[in-house]
Parts: sequence; structure tokens; C-alpha cells
Amino acid sequence: MFGVFLFAGVEARATVELTLVRTNITMPSGQQFQMPLNGFDSNGSPLKFSIVSIKSGRVTGTIATNTNRSLLLNVSGVDATNGPFTGDMTLQLFEDLTPLTTARIIDLVNSNFYNGLTFHRVVAGFVAQGGDPNGNGTGGSGVTFDDEFVTNLTYDGFGQLGMANTGPDSNDSQFFITDPSLSLADPTNKPPEHLNFMNTIFGQMTSGFDVLAKIMQTPVIASNDMPVTHVVMNNVSVFSDTSNAVLRLTAAKGFKGSAVVTLKVVNTNNESATQTLHVDVIQEINNDSTPFLGPIPSAVVVTQFQEVTFIVNTFDINGVRPFFELLDANTGSFPTNMSAIVVPKTQRLWIDPDMTLTGTVDLIIGVTDELHTNAQQTDYYYDTQHFSMTVVPQSPTPTMTIVPRKGYMFDTPLILGDRVNISGTFAFTNGSDHVFSSNDIVVLSLGNPTTPLTATLTPDLAGFKLRKGVLTAKGKVNSGFSTNVNVSALFDSVKSNFTISASHFDFPGTLETQILVGVAIGNDYGSNVTTWTADSLGRRFTPPAAP
Repeated sequence: MFGVFLFAGVEARATVELTLVRTNITMPSGQQFQMPLNGFDSNGSPLKFSIVSIKSGRVTGTIATNTNRSLLLNVSGVDATNGPFTGDMTLQLFEDLTPLTTARIIDLVNSNFYNGLTFHRVVAGFVAQGGDPNGNGTGGSGVTFDDEFVTNLTYDGFGQLGMANTGPDSNDSQFFITDPSLSLADPTNKPPEHLNFMNTIFGQMTSGFDVLAKIMQTPVIASNDMPVTHVVMNNVSVFSDTSNAVLRLTAAKGFKGSAVVTLKVVNTNNESATQTLHVDVIQEINNDSTPFLGPIPSAVVVTQFQEVTFIVNTFDINGVRPFFELLDANTGSFPTNMSAIVVPKTQRLWIDPDMTLTGTVDLIIGVTDELHTNAQQTDYYYDTQHFSMTVVPQSPTPTMTIVPRKGYMFDTPLILGDRVNISGTFAFTNGSDHVFSSNDIVVLSLGNPTTPLTATLTPDLAGFKLRKGVLTAKGKVNSGFSTNVNVSALFDSVKSNFTISASHFDFPGTLETQILVGVAIGNDYGSNVTTWTADSLGRRFTPPAAP
């Protein structure tokens, strides 16, 4: 009797490899470095990358999420010897960090926009730029979108994917890839750090560096850096890359030294390979990086002669003091009929439209720093954000009435010797919201109705508090030609009484017997012009006696 033997198929043991484009890198302290990792599995198994260890307590790392998709560019051109080449380049898209930019690029790729376009500009030691349907740097898709900056994404690596533009928020379809030979360790071939927060970084090349090197070496026309022979994107597609990854290394601020990073790649059968990366961290003074703005509201609404406010977050890796500029989007100049200020400590913007302004105004706020406003530097750059402000008319009747009961306004001949100290009652009326909120500001108008002292107390002040319906605001503010005016105000919505005091200022005009006490708190305001009594010297004015 013969036995029957059945042989089950067994998958051959795979060859797994982990390759580094470079085994030594140089990165700046306080920043993050995007390092490409190349894996290989002979059976085509998906690979998982990890950090085994980092021998330095001042350098940390993570692997970029594997949910980030990648671009696959099949490119043809000629190399430095005019020899033809065709090859693939893979670039991971940072969908986790720059979702708006990557979404737009993916839309263009999926519509076959890039197929057949060229790299129209190639500058050795800098970038290869493409994505223009006109083929000369003048064109795009016709749809522009805003910059999308991230503090951790700076130009200190190689093979980095960035958006080309013609100025703030002018991104369209053109992009560039930085030269694969760049290094902070080479003073003559450094990455383009001057592009930090001017051109959005939205990806990192992970494979095809040999192809990129040939593009960078292709002969070009000296006058415009255009390749003599077209470098063509035959096909551009989006896919999920399971063979390559990006290592993100972060060096602590102020650290200078070295680190050894051990990396590992594993396939689905738990077969693995390891590799070691040596990292040099340098303390580099980079004055090229400009500040940039975080998100702001796209639209705000405010009532005439009251203020609208929101936080304007700025980021500057150099820690340099920011400078702001507010512009009318239609004129390119400071908007008329309003005043504006940014409180440096809190980065809060306050805009105060006057009584002549109504309707919607399109505005731009920009930021730069003192390094980039130097008189010797003509290429300083503002990062900008657009928003609209709609100004609605103030109610024809007050929503808050003010009745001064006692106190005085004192107009002295001494410099900064004028004083205010009054108290009384108030009442909400008509369209008032009848409450105070922590976002309300207090605007006081005191004195001569035609030229009052105007003081604004904002929630940014340390002395601004709201508790159980009692709003207390005090601090040093600027008003006209008087700086550091001492102002204090208390409004008790439970007892309906108030006190106001001010000192260390000069009234803008001489006090007359007609005295204004105007108060704006949030959406409420009072505007009472009454006849006050002056003393024999005509300096101290007191309110009418209570009935």
C-alpha cells in the first residue's frame, strides 16, 4: 500500500532591507529634520518603520503617519551629458501637517493636470521647479490658495517639496523640490532657509534621488534656468506608499552635540532590518526665517464706534518682536475711518471703526519682524491673512443711560494734571443685551463733547475683571497725546451704579459747562451731555445735583 504525501506551499523567506540616503545628517537646534527612509521587501510585503533608540536625551524622533499618501512622478529628460533618462520619484505628502495644500495638489493630480507638464526651472544647488501649464513660470490652474505654514517645517533638509508663489497667499499649481545634495554641513551648498515661512513645505522626497540628481544636472539656458531639453512629467499619480517613510527628528532648543539613531523596518512576517543614522546638531543663527500668522476669523461684525477684537497668533522661530500692518484689501493702504492696535503681550487685535463707517470692508493683516524691516533690507516679507469686517449702524437711541450723581472733572493748567472722579447710576434700555461678558471692552468718552478724552479698557489688562455682574476695569492706557493715563471704572449691573476715575492726562480741549459722559460696554452705550457747574476758577466741574 502506497501512502500519499501532500506538500503545502511555503512562502520563501523574504529579503528585507533598510536604506538611508545619507547615514550622516546635520540639523539645527530647536528645529525638526525630515529624513527619508527607504525599505525593501523581496516579496513586496508592506513594511512598518520604527525607532529602536536615540542615543541623546536632547534629540527626539517619530515616524510620520503612514496615512500620508505619496506622489509618484514618472519623469523623462537628459542628464549632464545629454544622455536620455526616464525614472520615478516618490514624495510623501504631509497631509497630517498641511491638509489644505495637499488636498489641492491631490485634486490637481487626480484631474491629470500635471501629466505632460515640465520642470521649467532648474537651479543646481537650489531647486527644480515645475507645474506650470505655460511652461515658463507664468501660469497655473487659475485657482489660488493661502499659505499653510508649520513651525516644524523649515528648509534645513534636502529633497523637500515646497509651493512656488509670487507673494503671500498666491499658491496655485507650481511646486519645487530642493536639491538632493544640500546640507547645513556644507557652507557652500546650504538649504534655502530664506524660504522659511515664505513658501509652504508640504512633502518630502523619499525615493528617486538618483532621478532628481539627473534633473538638477540637466543643461539649462543661463538667462532663465530653463532646461535646454524639456524635463517632462510623463505621469503623476497619488498612492499609498508601503515601502518608504519619513523620520522626523527634533533637537532641543539650545542643544549642540550629536546623536545616534537606530532604526528598524519590519514586514508582515516579522522579518526585519536595522540601520544607524548619525546626527550632528548645530546652533545656527538663522535670521532669514520670517514670522507667520496663525488662523484668524474670516469675518467679523461690529457696531459703529465700538471695537471688534480677536487673537492674532504669530510664530517666529527666531523669537524676534513682530511688526503688524493692517491694510484695506482694495486700496493697499491703511483703512480709513478706523483705528487699530495689536497688544504685543497677548497678540490681540483691536479695531475701532468711527461713526462715519458702515458696511463691509475687506481687510488684510500682515506680520513681519524687526530683522526684515531693516532699512538696509528691501526684500522683507509680510505673511498675510484676509478677513472682512462688517460695521452696522449704532442704534439711534442709547441702549444704556448714564446719570452722574456726584464727583468732578478737573481741568488744571498743569501738564498731565487733569483729573476725573465721578459716580452715579446707569440703566440698560431698548436693544441692550442687559449683561456684561468677559469679551466686552469699556470705552469712556469724558469732557468736552466736541473733543472728549477717550480711553479704552480691554480684557487684556491685568485689572480687567468680571464677577457676578460687576465689571471692574483699570490700567494705564493711551489717549490722544497723553500716554499712561491712569483709568479705573466699575460698573455693577446688580446695583446699577458706577464709578469712573482718571488721572495723569490733559483733556484734548478746554472743559465747558456742557459735559459729556459717554460709556460703551460691549453692545451697550450711554451718551449724556448735561450742564455741569464750574467753581469760581472755572476748573472744577461738578454734575447736577440729584433730584
